[in-house]
Amino acid sequence: MGDAPLSSEAMSSEPVRSMTGAGTFVSESDLGRIEAEARSVNHRFFKASVRTHGPLTGASQVVEDALKKVVQRGHVNVFLRFRPASSDDASARIDAGAFAQVAAQLRLLATEHELGPVQTRDVLRVPGVLGEDRSRGDEKALAAALKQAADGVADALQTAREREGALMAQEVDELLASISASMASIEDRAGEVPAAYQERLRKRLDDLLRSSGVEPDPAQIARECAVLAEKSDVREEIARVAAHVQHAREMLAAGGPVGRRLDFLVQELHREANTIGSKTNDLDLSRAVFDLRAAVERLREQVQNLE
Repeated sequence: MGDAPLSSEAMSSEPVRSMTGAGTFVSESDLGRIEAEARSVNHRFFKASVRTHGPLTGASQVVEDALKKVVQRGHVNVFLRFRPASSDDASARIDAGAFAQVAAQLRLLATEHELGPVQTRDVLRVPGVLGEDRSRGDEKALAAALKQAADGVADALQTAREREGALMAQEVDELLASISASMASIEDRAGEVPAAYQERLRKRLDDLLRSSGVEPDPAQIARECAVLAEKSDVREEIARVAAHVQHAREMLAAGGPVGRRLDFLVQELHREANTIGSKTNDLDLSRAVFDLRAAVERLREQVQNLE
C-alpha cells in the first residue's frame, strides 16, 4: 500500500485536463479584429454556446468545429466581438431589415415607458444595423479571420484546461497516497485486533467468573475470537483498494480524458471503505477508516472536475 507518488516528470504522457478553464484570442486582419473569449465549466458531455457581435455569419458552427478538436467534455461559452478597421468610411451601409425591426422595437419600448420619440441615431447605435458593404473578397477574408479566431481561442482554452488539469492530477496523486497511508494503518491494526479482542474477552470472563470459582474455557474463548476474526477480516478489501489505487495511478500516468474512468474507481473505493467500516468494532480502526473515507470524498470532488 505504500507506493511512492508519481513524479511530476512521469505524471502523464498525455496531459490530464480539467473541464474548467478560460482563454482569449484576437484575430487581426485588414477588415478589423475579432476578439474571442471562451470559458468552460463541468458538464457530462460536450456542449458549446456561442454569442456573436457584428457580421460574423456562421460563427457558431465554425467555433463548435474548432472546439470539438480539443474538448471532449465540458460546457464551453464563447463570445465573439468584431471591431471593424473603420466604421465610417464610404463602404458603410445600413441593413434595412435590421433598421426596421430595431426601430419598431424601440418605438414600442418608448411608448410603454413614456419616453421621447425615437431618433434615427438611436436606431443606428444598435449593433447590427450599421454594417459594411463587403465584397466577395472581404467575405472570404472575414471567414478566414473567423476561423483563425475560433482555432486560436480553442487552443488558448485547451492550454488553460491542461494547466489546471496538471494541478488537479497532482492533487489526485497526493490523495491516492493518503488513501494508501490510511490503508497501511488499517492493515497493521487489523492484524492486531483478534489478539487484542481475545485478551479483552479473557479479562472480562475472569472478572465475571472470579467470584463463582468457575474457570474460563480457553477453547470457548478461542472459538469466539475465531468468529470475530472471520467477521472482521478485511484482507480482501485491503487488496482491492490497493488494486484500485494502482489502477488510478496508471490512468494518471497515461493521461488524456480520464475523468469518467476515475469517477468509476472512486465509486469502488467508496464501496470498499464502507465495507471496511461495517466490519470494524475497534476504535483505532474506526479512526483510520474515517481518514480513509475523508480522502476518498476529497478524491471524488477532484475527479469530477477532470475531463
